[in-house]
Amino acid sequence: MQAQTNTEHPTPDRFLTARRVAGLLLLAALVSWPILRSCTPETPEPVIPPPPVREEFHASKPLRLQLQSEAENADIAWLRYELNHLLTRGKMHMSAVSIDPADPKVFTLRVTLGADGKQAKLALIAPDEHVDRESPLPLPDDTRLATIGAFATALPRFLNAAHTTGDWVSLIGTDDAKAYDTFLNTSLEWSGSQSAGFTQPPAAPSRARSVERLESLIRSQPKFARAWGALAAGYLSLGGEDEESLTQLAESSAEHALTLDEEIADAHAALGLAHLRRNEWVAAREQFERALTLDVQTGAALEGLACLLVDAGRYKEAAPFAAQAVAVQPQSIGANECFSYTLTTTPAPPSIQSTPSPVRALEAMLAGDNPSAKEILRGALSTQDFNRWGEPLLLAADNRRHIPQALQAVTLAASEQQIDPSTEILCGTALKQPDFVFNRMSRLQRQGERLPLRVLWMPQTKFLRQHPRFEQVVSAAGLPAFWQEQGVADVCASEPQLYGCKAHSATVTKPGARR
Repeated sequence: MQAQTNTEHPTPDRFLTARRVAGLLLLAALVSWPILRSCTPETPEPVIPPPPVREEFHASKPLRLQLQSEAENADIAWLRYELNHLLTRGKMHMSAVSIDPADPKVFTLRVTLGADGKQAKLALIAPDEHVDRESPLPLPDDTRLATIGAFATALPRFLNAAHTTGDWVSLIGTDDAKAYDTFLNTSLEWSGSQSAGFTQPPAAPSRARSVERLESLIRSQPKFARAWGALAAGYLSLGGEDEESLTQLAESSAEHALTLDEEIADAHAALGLAHLRRNEWVAAREQFERALTLDVQTGAALEGLACLLVDAGRYKEAAPFAAQAVAVQPQSIGANECFSYTLTTTPAPPSIQSTPSPVRALEAMLAGDNPSAKEILRGALSTQDFNRWGEPLLLAADNRRHIPQALQAVTLAASEQQIDPSTEILCGTALKQPDFVFNRMSRLQRQGERLPLRVLWMPQTKFLRQHPRFEQVVSAAGLPAFWQEQGVADVCASEPQLYGCKAHSATVTKPGARR
């Protein structure tokens, strides 16, 4: 009998069960997906930093003035001078002239004059070059007094400074347009950027006539305080033999200016120069510093303080003041000479290029570099002066047998006022003739004239400091009293036994001795 074979087949119930399980799994996945998705950390949105907080301008912020014109060769020197006056007297915190690109950036008041001179644009530029605000300013074109009056009215509002500085129009000093023009036309000869300076003023007949016009002005405008201050500086800008009487006139004019207005920077600078000519060192410095507190760009005060410190042997302290003086008044003879002395120990700031000068030639000659000295002197002197005393000086430097002829040429140039006493002494130093140097200094002392002591403190002139007459000259000039209060000469760091070098240290140790 044949066995029956049965094939296994899945029943319908098993298929149904599998499909149900698959459906349940799918449903569970769909239900759980939103829950699982919500548990997954999301990528955070990028955080956008808030915009930087802009520096706000107010009257105490440092400010610089930038004046420009759309017209070619426009005469804007007077306006720059007067705008600086308004801003400083308006109690704005005016910064010194920038002489180094690394100087901190400050707010800038940019004034742009239109080509027709009938309008200007005021712009306040933030330290990051962002234009903080700007405004057009219509200008009258009839008088300079009306023009500066428009600025005096607009600037306090534009700078949001009206509540702290009062009426700027009154700061002009006069409401007489003719008197204002006379004041500008005369005073800018010695207070403007083209000034020849005050510590070594050359003789100039045109400047003497300007002083006379200013004298006439104050007779008709006796309350014009700025004119009195400018007149004081004008007297000191006149070269010639009558230095003592000019100094007295300057002093009385400055004092009168300060009775009318005690914040006339030029008047304080003039008093400082008068004190300096009499070797009243401490009093001179006080007046210079007062002037610079009122107006940091007062050329006479910058030059006076720089040359005071150079003559006192403090070259390093003098350096920034001398650089500022040259930046403010590039044509100043005295400022450039004192600046040249500071360059023997301190490099020039990046924005100021040193010009050829007899001081740099002296430095080269003392170093034995006569070719460089010749090149410098040719660049510093006129052809006539070079032929007259520069060339004999160089010949003597090459061959000492020519020294008598060179000194004779220098003495003749000095007696005919072709060179000043400072240059005469400089030439004697270049030839290493200490007796000649101290003889000239003694002569100036007998004549009651101020000594150019600056040559004594150069690193290369130790032979002068070792001369027997060094102590007498320095003592007669009154320097020890200044050193005792203000600090000794720079050379004391390497020559501590030098006369006067212990003055300051003794003063400093006195309080400790009492404890």
